[in-house]
Amino acid sequence: MGRGDGIPAFFALACGLTWLLDTPLVWAWTHHREPAAWALALAGLSAFGPTLAAVALAAPRGELGLVFGRWRANPLWVVLALFTPMFLHFPATMLDALLGGEPAQWLYLPDKPERILALVFFSIGEEFGWRGFAQPRMAARFGPVRGSLLLGMVWALWHAMMVFTPAGAIDWQGAAFLVITLPLWSVVMAWFLARGGGSLAVAIALHAGGHLDNNSLAPASAVQLRVLTVLVLAVASGLAARSLARDRG
Repeated sequence: MGRGDGIPAFFALACGLTWLLDTPLVWAWTHHREPAAWALALAGLSAFGPTLAAVALAAPRGELGLVFGRWRANPLWVVLALFTPMFLHFPATMLDALLGGEPAQWLYLPDKPERILALVFFSIGEEFGWRGFAQPRMAARFGPVRGSLLLGMVWALWHAMMVFTPAGAIDWQGAAFLVITLPLWSVVMAWFLARGGGSLAVAIALHAGGHLDNNSLAPASAVQLRVLTVLVLAVASGLAARSLARDRG
C-alpha cells in the first residue's frame, strides 16, 4: 500500500463524522443549555465515525472483508487483552499509594449505564476503523512502531470534542492524558494484534479493557496517579515496540 491507501481520507472522514455528530451536544454545553435527547443520541452514534469511514472507503475497493473479516484468534489472547489495562493500572495505583498518594479507587469499573454502553459502543464503533482499516495501512507505509504512534496521535485528535465537560469547559488535564497515552496504547495494541493474528476480537477486547478499568476517571487532583500511569504504560509500550521491531527483522 502506498499513497493510494486511503489513509488521509480515512482520518479526515473519521474525525469529521465524529466531530459533526458531537457538535450539538458540545454546543449545548458551551452555551450552558440542557442538551436535547437527540443531541445525546448523536453523541452516542459519534463512536461509529471510524467504522463508517472504513465502510465508505473499503467498500468501493472491495476490501470490506479485510476490514471486518479478521476474527480468528486464540481465546487466551482475547482474555489477556481485555484485562491488560487493569494489569497496567494496578502497579501505577500501587506506586501512587507507596509514594504517599491516597487513591480514590483501585478499580474504575463502569458503574453507570452510560459507561457500560460506552464500553460496548466505543470499542466496536472505533476498532473496525482504527485497527481494521488504518492499522495495516499505517504499518505498511511507516512500519509497525512509527505507524502505530502516528495512528495513536490521530486517535487522540479524534477525541477533540469529547474533552468538553457538561459545564462547557475543556478538561485540559484529560486532553493531555489522551494525547500522551493513546499513542502508547496504539503500540501496545499493534503488539497484541501481531500476537493475536490480526484478530479484531483482540483489538476490541483491549479497547473494552480500557473502559472496564478506566482510571482516566480518577479525580483531577490525582496528578501523581496519572503521571505514574503514563510511566508504566511507557514501559509496556517500549517493550512492545522492541518486540515489533525485532519481529520486522
